Amino acid sequence: MPVDDLLFSAGGGFLFGALAGYAIKKVMKIVVVGLFVAGLTYLSYKGWIEVKWMEIENATRTTLRSVVGQAVDALNNTASQFETHSSTITTSGSPIAVGLGFALGLMIGFKRG
Repeated sequence: MPVDDLLFSAGGGFLFGALAGYAIKKVMKIVVVGLFVAGLTYLSYKGWIEVKWMEIENATRTTLRSVVGQAVDALNNTASQFETHSSTITTSGSPIAVGLGFALGLMIGFKRG
C-alpha cells in the first residue's frame, strides 16, 4: 500500500474525528445552556426574578438566522467543490489508519470545542 494512501486515510479520519469531537462538545454546551434557561424559567415562574423573554427571543432568532445562513453557504461551497472534483474521491488506505486518525481527531476536536 502506498504511503500517500495511508497518510490520506489517516488525515481524513483525523478531520472527521476533529469535526465530531467539536460538534459533541458544542452540543454538550447547548444542553448546559438549556438547563440554565430551564432554571431561569423556574425562578421566573416562582416570581423570584423578572426575565425579559422577548429580548432573549429576538437575540436567539437573530443568532439562529446567522448560523443557518452560514451553514447553508458552507454546504453549498462544499457541494460545488465535490461536483467540480468528483474524480478525486476514492476509497483507499487502511481502516486502521482511518480509525487511529479519527480517535486522535476526536480527542483534539473535543478539547478545542
